Amino acid sequence: MRKITLFFLTVVICFSLLSAGCDNNSDRDIKTDATESMTEEPTPYPFTLNNTEILSKPEKVICLSPALAEIIYELGYAQTIIARSSYCNFPSEISLIKDVGSTANPDMDAIKNLKPDLVISSTPIASKDIFALEQDGIKTLIIPAPTTLEGFSSVYTSLGLVFEGIFTGTEKGESTFSAISKLLGNTENLNIGKFVYITENFTAAGGNTFESAVLSCFGTNIAKDSDGYGFDTELLSENQPDVIIVNNKYTKDNISGNETLGQLDAVINGRIIFVDNLFFERPTGRIMDLINDMIRDYQNLKRENTTDISTANQ
Repeated sequence: MRKITLFFLTVVICFSLLSAGCDNNSDRDIKTDATESMTEEPTPYPFTLNNTEILSKPEKVICLSPALAEIIYELGYAQTIIARSSYCNFPSEISLIKDVGSTANPDMDAIKNLKPDLVISSTPIASKDIFALEQDGIKTLIIPAPTTLEGFSSVYTSLGLVFEGIFTGTEKGESTFSAISKLLGNTENLNIGKFVYITENFTAAGGNTFESAVLSCFGTNIAKDSDGYGFDTELLSENQPDVIIVNNKYTKDNISGNETLGQLDAVINGRIIFVDNLFFERPTGRIMDLINDMIRDYQNLKRENTTDISTANQ
């Protein structure tokens, strides 16, 4: 009888020890699981951009900015755009996509019915419209139009992040922008010396404008110390530009006939380059077309002028 009792006790003790061992393993497994959950590999989403949380890669986008729509095409995400603003007209195929108004006057019913993942704009959307969209679970993202080259590059990286996430998004944007950056950094074929850019209403682009940011890659803006478009063009008579760059809504006759500009040496000697201001209004990869056109026109001016343009007024 004792043997049976001892055997029973031995079995109970062994079972207890085994159970304790199992319990220890169980605790260890729980801790391991907890540790693994704490060290999960990071994911490309979610992240926050310009105060908007991007939860996942957007599959359906409404773009209310012509420039941003163009860049989305450049980046290779055209298929995500399901609606556009009334002003989006490039590339031409975007005109086939549904028009939902503009940032200032969006067709809210149409936008809600389309159920986009994201509405993107370069100009602010009214707070009431943002609230109404949020009530339907629709997020809005504002990516401001650039005024500097850094801001221009940032537009590309921001959109890269939106569509690729935090791991490869920045690289995607930078690689797409690299061709623009390379051209803007090359002064071998375009060194215009001192210049002024004449915009609409015969105003001049100051140093904190996008026009100045781009053109200053190739020369010195005489109006660089002025804000916006408030430079007094009468001061140009005291600091003669080597080249006048002009919005192509004007003609040579318009410029020559202007009381102030018509007296400048650059105008008298025909050192005028006309550019399409649309490329400044909608900063995209097409800015390269503007620069290449300027290189062509500048080379023509150099052939027509016996004096080197860049040293004409030194």
